[in-house]
Amino acid sequence: MLLAGVALGFDAADRRVQFDVVSTGPLDEVAHLATGALGLLALACLIDVPRRFYVAGLIASVAIDLDHIPLYLGLLGDKNQRPVTHSLLTVLVVAGAAAISRRHRAVLAGVVTGLVIHFARDIAEGPPGVRMLWPLQDTAWTASFWWFLGMIIAFTAVRLVLASAGIPRRRARLFWTPASRSLPGAPVGRQVRSGRSGADGCGADQAIRS
Repeated sequence: MLLAGVALGFDAADRRVQFDVVSTGPLDEVAHLATGALGLLALACLIDVPRRFYVAGLIASVAIDLDHIPLYLGLLGDKNQRPVTHSLLTVLVVAGAAAISRRHRAVLAGVVTGLVIHFARDIAEGPPGVRMLWPLQDTAWTASFWWFLGMIIAFTAVRLVLASAGIPRRRARLFWTPASRSLPGAPVGRQVRSGRSGADGCGADQAIRS
């Protein structure tokens, strides 16, 4: 609920302040970070993944905006459009790398998740929108505030309802390797088992059992 309030509050402030990198930038990024965290918390009710997945997702949910710097410096692109790296092409490239790299798959999958959440909010900010299908299509996708509000309500509802109901009983286990399951220095046979949800019904907490 706190994250939902932060996301909506900073988003509202960002919409009211006249655009300026210094004044609106921090408002926008805090809203992105809170939205990303809330989305990842909702996802944590359904999947069991290493912590690095969530860390990468949170970082990606704000770090993608670094691609605006060349625009602001007048070095590349159109200042009236978001960079072309704000598109599904970026998501596909990172997803392809995740499919190839088994070692870094959890991190790259987290990046994909953070990017998707980021772009979903950008679409709801109105013009100039996001050119999601670039380079196949140069049309920018836009949506109203109600799209963003729906995202926040959906993320919050999933987290609260599933946590309260204690479902699912077991989350889908992804990106774990034998090496990551064993505790360093632990006796043989002692492993980190995190397929079963915690007492709150979901979350990234891991139970250590013999």
